[in-house]
Amino acid sequence: MNRFLKNFTLGGVREFSMQNARNGNTQSLKIEGIKDIIAVASGKGGVGKSTTAVNLAVSLAKRCQLKVGLLDADIYGPSIPLMMRLQGKPELSNNRKMIPIESYGVKCISIGSLVDEREAIVWRGPMVMKALEQLTRGVDWGILDVLVIDMPPGTGDAHISISQRLQLSGGLIVSTPQDVALLDARKGVKMFSKVNVPILGILENMSYFKCPKCNESSYIFGQGGARKTAEEMGLKFLGEIPLEVEIRSGSDEGVPIVMSKPDSVISEVYCDVAERVVMRLEEVDEEQNFRPDISL
Repeated sequence: MNRFLKNFTLGGVREFSMQNARNGNTQSLKIEGIKDIIAVASGKGGVGKSTTAVNLAVSLAKRCQLKVGLLDADIYGPSIPLMMRLQGKPELSNNRKMIPIESYGVKCISIGSLVDEREAIVWRGPMVMKALEQLTRGVDWGILDVLVIDMPPGTGDAHISISQRLQLSGGLIVSTPQDVALLDARKGVKMFSKVNVPILGILENMSYFKCPKCNESSYIFGQGGARKTAEEMGLKFLGEIPLEVEIRSGSDEGVPIVMSKPDSVISEVYCDVAERVVMRLEEVDEEQNFRPDISL
């Protein structure tokens, strides 16, 4: 483990814990300065969750004109540095907090910016929990309207830790139309329900492939599966994202498609999803009427 990372995971968390002790061991679930926190999740890997999180965050910043942050919570497989073309390591503020790296108008933090991209992170649960604590509360986020969290796949310790340690405004579930992905997406919904996190809706990714020559749509992973699942579970359906080469190439090149081709049909779809998410946040806020600042 490199020296910078060791100080980050151990020293930073130790300092944070001492601060909590001095404050009476009471930790607010809210992060000062952040209005809403969204968890973008999926029960299964490989469904395009990180790509969705990136394009959603940039769309919220550009189309909705919000102050947005993006947290890469996937400790073992961080992809945000590549997708957002993050350069260098985050600097430290005067109060010893990390300063997010800004890209495309979004403040970003990822463990991938702190380690060599070729280095494998082999940590047990407690180390991962400490790292997530520092990536959330050990960051000088400033004032944000929305913090988008790119969750790791599955429904493990990291999900429970984030859900219990942060006051999440809602969870967004990403799935393909395929039955095997939808089965795990349902588990993601139930996981959030168990920790009392509202579900903003289900988004279907890789819905179809439209042939660039004949313009015919092919439903490679099935048709309408996520919409049907949302209806069956009484959840909002947020939209369909097609399978497009330009989405993949933009992720690999570090330029989200909403930036590289802002006037494209795909970018418009992402922006529509961002607007629906903002509307859902307002609806959830009204439904709850009053969200108390819970303390542990």
